[in-house]
Amino acid sequence: MSNLVPVFYEHLSKMEEKQLACGVILAACKNLTKESMELIKQDLGTSSGDGSEIALHYVYDKNKQLFGILLEGQKLSNTHFYALRVKDYLQEHKLLAGSLLIASFPESSRSSGQMLMRMIQEMREPGAHGEIKIYEQNPAQREEPASILLVNHDETVNEFLSIYFQRKGYLVTVANDGMDGMEKYQEVAPDLVITDLNLPILNGYQLMEKIKHISASMSKIMVLTDKRLEEDVQKSFAMGASDYITKPFSPVELEARVKRLIS
Repeated sequence: MSNLVPVFYEHLSKMEEKQLACGVILAACKNLTKESMELIKQDLGTSSGDGSEIALHYVYDKNKQLFGILLEGQKLSNTHFYALRVKDYLQEHKLLAGSLLIASFPESSRSSGQMLMRMIQEMREPGAHGEIKIYEQNPAQREEPASILLVNHDETVNEFLSIYFQRKGYLVTVANDGMDGMEKYQEVAPDLVITDLNLPILNGYQLMEKIKHISASMSKIMVLTDKRLEEDVQKSFAMGASDYITKPFSPVELEARVKRLIS
């Protein structure tokens, strides 16, 4: 079975680039097989709430135990209508293991990638069996602090920046190597990643490549490193970095550049 995140990111990114709407349905399901997936596709059909045909993409993520449906070109109303059919079908065939969560880009969020990541986070919280929840609209407009993921093997730098940015009102998550950084990136969906290039396990370039693969339009990336060669700067920007700062650095200047990126 597929990993839902990269598959849906790829489709959502294409829809976002084309400025087209796209509905998303996530349902908690256990033990879906390839055969049951084929039956679901066959039985549910492709008719939308207004009678037109829908382009659908089905994915079951065995590790997350999530069944996902992506509905190309569909707004929230049609996504909800289709979710009612999905719920009835899964309940009738005893496949549903919890709640369903629905959303539609761009109605529900300015970023399709951020919407997907936060939907998956929300599905980790148990909901009433059979409940269809609607993803909160416009989360970027909520009065909540911006989030930063610090990825650095230097514990002193992590501790200093963590305290500094927390005092400035940011939510800060710390990772000590590239693999840890990738795992925490998927957990918290930060607004900004500040990463070194010299990292254990996965270096900064590998981390940026993985983030770019699953989320081309989601988080900003800032490189904070002691590497000063022009080729490192060029390579970082080519791989998706939005800013590049060398050590030693001024925390005041760093904060100003953080504000510029995620204001």
